[in-house]
Amino acid sequence: MKEITSSEHFTSGAESFFTDMAALLSDRDGVQLSSVSSPQSVACYQAKGVASNLQLRLVLIPLSNGCLLGRLSWLDWRGIDHVCCYVNEAFDCLVMASAGIWKKQIESAETLCLKGFEALVK
Repeated sequence: MKEITSSEHFTSGAESFFTDMAALLSDRDGVQLSSVSSPQSVACYQAKGVASNLQLRLVLIPLSNGCLLGRLSWLDWRGIDHVCCYVNEAFDCLVMASAGIWKKQIESAETLCLKGFEALVK
């Protein structure tokens, strides 16, 4: 991961990611994503068109090496956070491997967030 000093890289990547997610949810499930304000989130979108109150959030986590890690998660109606995945500034999915090293994951952030959504609305 590149060392970054601000959340600007994540903000620009988030716009594209949330636009793609909105299109996928709309096409597949008839669900709309609407931007909402949320403390501690770089971006937060509420799902409209589902019985449950769900919010898809991006939160940044500073790492000890000076890098930032993004956490994508669904916040449910009870206030429980369901983590979809962790991403770098390019929105590549990451998983922690041995020795605490973050490695690129095969599945995309969109795929993992859709799986998380499906698990919550069933």
